[in-house]
Amino acid sequence: MKRNFDFNLNVDKKDVLIMVLLSIIFFSATVINLGATQVPSNSLTIKNTTTPQIAIIDLKEPVYVSQLCFYIKDCQNTSTIKIFTGQPPDNWFESATLVAGYPFAYMNWNNTDLYQVTQYIRLEFEAPSNIEINEIAILGQDSQIIPIYSITSENSALNFNLLVDEQHLVVLPNTYMTETMFDEVYFTRTSEQYLRLQWPYEWTHPPLGKLIISTGIALFGLNPFGWRIMGVIFGTLMIPIIFLLGKKLFGSYIGGFSAAFLFTFDFMHFSEARLGITDTYVVFFSLLSHLCFFIYLSNVVKKGWKSAGVLPLFLSFMFFALGFSTKWLVLFGFLGGLAILATLRLLEVVRNKKDFSTKLYDLFDYPYIYVVAFIIVAIGVYFLTYIPDMFIGRTFVGVVDLQNSMFSYHAAPIGLDHPYSSPGWSWPIIGKPLWLYVSTLPAGMRSTISLFGNPAVWWVGFASILSITGFCLFKVAVGLRTRIMPKIDVSAMFLMVIFFAQWLPYAFVSRGLFIYHYYVNVPIICLGSAYFISKYWKYNWMKIVAIVYFTAVVALFVLFYPVISGTPVSIATSESLRWFNQWVF
Repeated sequence: MKRNFDFNLNVDKKDVLIMVLLSIIFFSATVINLGATQVPSNSLTIKNTTTPQIAIIDLKEPVYVSQLCFYIKDCQNTSTIKIFTGQPPDNWFESATLVAGYPFAYMNWNNTDLYQVTQYIRLEFEAPSNIEINEIAILGQDSQIIPIYSITSENSALNFNLLVDEQHLVVLPNTYMTETMFDEVYFTRTSEQYLRLQWPYEWTHPPLGKLIISTGIALFGLNPFGWRIMGVIFGTLMIPIIFLLGKKLFGSYIGGFSAAFLFTFDFMHFSEARLGITDTYVVFFSLLSHLCFFIYLSNVVKKGWKSAGVLPLFLSFMFFALGFSTKWLVLFGFLGGLAILATLRLLEVVRNKKDFSTKLYDLFDYPYIYVVAFIIVAIGVYFLTYIPDMFIGRTFVGVVDLQNSMFSYHAAPIGLDHPYSSPGWSWPIIGKPLWLYVSTLPAGMRSTISLFGNPAVWWVGFASILSITGFCLFKVAVGLRTRIMPKIDVSAMFLMVIFFAQWLPYAFVSRGLFIYHYYVNVPIICLGSAYFISKYWKYNWMKIVAIVYFTAVVALFVLFYPVISGTPVSIATSESLRWFNQWVF
């Protein structure tokens, strides 16, 4: 392997200062109110039984009860809890029924209304499958927590006191701060299972992202902060990465600063980093792969194939392998990058005035053999991430078979009727956000989180990419007409190809799609805007435009902060931010 490893990032003290400051800003904004560090954790497992398990709660005196709340640790299938009020031993009236676990319950509150005055509450647990409950809480007038005097069993040896032993950790009404939201119920549960060496529930994506989440749980416990903190860390680390990529693309600190600044204040980047799911890790590894790939590409253009040095290309393959080991969707952008290399080589070979056999040899000349080796190593890295599955009991043949099951799952036309699914063409214009979470609070307040982009970042960035594409295609058209090969703007070509490679394939995906599939392109649209800011920065008018633009980006981030963070605000305030009918908060 050649030792001419020219990364040529040219980082100076000013660059380091900018990266550190933006990273601190993003981390500080993202980690605040990330989630509770303590939640009820002592669980009672009620196993499959033909006889309902019965518990009786004594409130010491008759009080008004508005809600019964069950903090469920785990319940995959439907379990029924019948709720009676009255007087023991026989004077009971069925007052409510809670159907828990549909479609899935994990580390979240399941609540049911009661609206009655009573001293005694009788619970009948009818569990066709195991259900684990960490705590029960009872709410009275104005959602105040009512003290539970005692809880006893009528017909069971179960220790029902485990359901009321952590009342000091109960925070109600519930918000995202104390429970899972959206796909956290799948990814967090599976991450905990990896730590316990249990069979993983979520198998439709490779394991690396879930293993990263499990690291946070191992360090900080099974609580919202624990299963989300790694996303904050990786989201923060993306800030210096996109800065370096922007500076490498455009050759100036303002290119790096502009891209990193826009990415810092993007809504989707912020919200995704605060979720215990795997998308942030996908974008992190994808961005690193793009950085290393462009370093190699620019070296090839400047120095030629044999003087470029293949270490950046090797690292690009490795980071791609880690991204692919998290979610397969990184494949689209990586293939787009390889297509750029293949096109450059093909154009170079076609221009050579040699015989066909020599041209064919030149086509597969250096670094072809390295690429083959890198592909083999990348495949090895991918399967190494399944080692925890093999410790649990999955065989290597089972891992290989699982890949076909994963492909079949994602190829199936499922999720098309989801109320917040959206076609790929609508993502750049923010056609329909994904409503992740909502909790109605007293006094007309609401805690809500919607997943979408900062309009100033997304709309301007998309327009920039379209403009870059237009310039590139125009140059190609002129070259075809004049038969003179135009000078290639490598940065523009790179942004154009990567963007469309990561976006257009979704037009051919038959399953339900969501706006978070566009997350991998958010760094690219930030770089698209940075392209023009950097290009015209020498003009005073651009400095004025850029300052106004950056101010608008921050202003929108502040304006929409409540509905992308879950910060309680009045319902009227959240509704006032609905610029379009399909925007939901």
